[in-house]
Amino acid sequence: MDYVAYGLRIRSSFALPFPAAPVSDGENRAADVTVGGGATPPRLPNPTMQRRLEKVAWEAAPGAFLMKLDNVARCLVTDGCRILVEPLGGGERKLGAFLVGSPFAALLQQRGLTTLHAGAVKAEAGAALFAGFKDTGKSTLLGALVERGHALLSDAFTGIEAKAGGRFLALPGAVRLLPAARLCTEPTAVRAVYVLETHQGVEIEVRPASWTRAREALLQHTYRPRFLHVFGRQPAHLRIVHEMAAQTPVFEVRRPASPFQLDALVERIAAHLESDAAAHPPPIPPDNAAKGTDPWGSTRAAAVSGHRKMIDALGGRGGLFKRAEAALRRKLAANPHDAEALLRLGDLLRGEGRLDAALDAYRRVAELRPGHPKASRLCAVLGGADLPAAPQAPDTLPAPFVRVRSFLPPDEHDALLSKVLAGREHFSEPAMVGPGYAPDPSVRNNSEADRQFAAEVQLGFEPRLRRLVEGALPRLGMGGFGAYSLDGLQVRTYQAGEFYAAHHDFDSGDLRPREINYVYYLHRRPKSFSGGHLLLHDHWLAHLMTLRRPKSFSGGRLLPYDGAEVYTCTRLEPEDNSIVLFPSRCVHEVTTVECDPDDFGAGRFSLNGALRKLRADGC
Repeated sequence: MDYVAYGLRIRSSFALPFPAAPVSDGENRAADVTVGGGATPPRLPNPTMQRRLEKVAWEAAPGAFLMKLDNVARCLVTDGCRILVEPLGGGERKLGAFLVGSPFAALLQQRGLTTLHAGAVKAEAGAALFAGFKDTGKSTLLGALVERGHALLSDAFTGIEAKAGGRFLALPGAVRLLPAARLCTEPTAVRAVYVLETHQGVEIEVRPASWTRAREALLQHTYRPRFLHVFGRQPAHLRIVHEMAAQTPVFEVRRPASPFQLDALVERIAAHLESDAAAHPPPIPPDNAAKGTDPWGSTRAAAVSGHRKMIDALGGRGGLFKRAEAALRRKLAANPHDAEALLRLGDLLRGEGRLDAALDAYRRVAELRPGHPKASRLCAVLGGADLPAAPQAPDTLPAPFVRVRSFLPPDEHDALLSKVLAGREHFSEPAMVGPGYAPDPSVRNNSEADRQFAAEVQLGFEPRLRRLVEGALPRLGMGGFGAYSLDGLQVRTYQAGEFYAAHHDFDSGDLRPREINYVYYLHRRPKSFSGGHLLLHDHWLAHLMTLRRPKSFSGGRLLPYDGAEVYTCTRLEPEDNSIVLFPSRCVHEVTTVECDPDDFGAGRFSLNGALRKLRADGC
């Protein structure tokens, strides 16, 4: 049977949830895509990326995508024009729903199209796209708009085609909610994008997103972003997102979490779609005005490069830390009771990773100035005590952390280390970056193991972690944290020359944002690498040098001495069999690792994850 979707004629041996091709087109017309049955290979010869989940597994290479869903099907997508399907049971309906998800997303990306995780309807003025995280009401709103008379383009994900002149077409795709009479089958120019969120207020708010926020939202809601790297689409995708944010109005829609107020929301959106407000995108900031600039390219790469050079300048013979320490010690020799000089000395020692010496300096400050907020806080953090009462502006003080040495018993640690060192073939995927969750070696350059391997490693680790968390929360200033879930554990390695630039992991737009990060270190003894330090930057709520706001590293808490300025941070050595917990809001980074590039086992290894608060409904 022939179907039409995403601007393509699709000839399939299996029923698909796409509109049927018009009979007038004739069956002899050539198909753009063929979907047929046959035996599929169990593995790709040389996959460049792969994932193994509980019931789903996929692997990909340039021009090829292989995916298996247990008890449903295995399919091979090649060259953007063929899908070979091997049914494994489960029925035609499950098979069709499976094919129009990741397999068709891979096919569209192979064809050079953009995929957004958004539903779309057609209004008189053009297509309206609706994106949002789970439980924001995206599907419910789409259904209500269609009931009101709008035609549905897609309710799964929407394909986007960039046209000349800054025009973007929404390509009609998979539909599972509505009969064919309410479908739009023609590509339609995008009028606006609406990003749904919930809040605890009582009003429905529709406000234009800035160009930066619009770009960020489009990256966040990219459908199957991991595929982009494999198919060589990441640079083009970033350019399209940049241009779409510049040419297409993007709006943030904030609705009360409860009650839903669906009728009021539909009325507000429908009226807004037809108004002049939906026709004008926000201006691009002057620094990004050049058309075609890669939003994750030269600007951020230059900032990252400058920051890494600054961090390098702090250490080593004659570095700023050494010069500052010498100047402060001269000052203290003349006046041992100079509290400001002691405080600055503590900051310098902390930035070098000399935490015991830093603690001694902060204790001397606390003796000279009882109740000093920064000294009191750092005495608690470095001394392993519960945090004092939070100050009015916690972002002006260094981030707390908890470090536990000898976290696992020796036999468990040795078995875990042996398993990781023997699993080199599992570390084939570049670690993801930022709201678009795609590789970006200018900001992050390291690898992580596939999920199946991580799940095997996690056995026995989680119970010990949960026991640690209960005692660690007061030391992080989170004594009333409540019920939580553990984010999926990841196993990572940093090899020669690899690093992760300054960033934070807290997303206020997430319904359940990360609250606490944890990282467990393991490596050979004696250690065969240098670097790989964890830096926890001061002004940890200021979002300095984050992936979302690339800028020079000139803001924040600066420590002046003799006309120079030194940025302050806490430097933690990646100690074997130790674990560190810290707030996800904290701006942090991993410094460059130096080791033998030909010896995989010489690298820095870690188990990483996060804690998320459970909502009242247990989700």
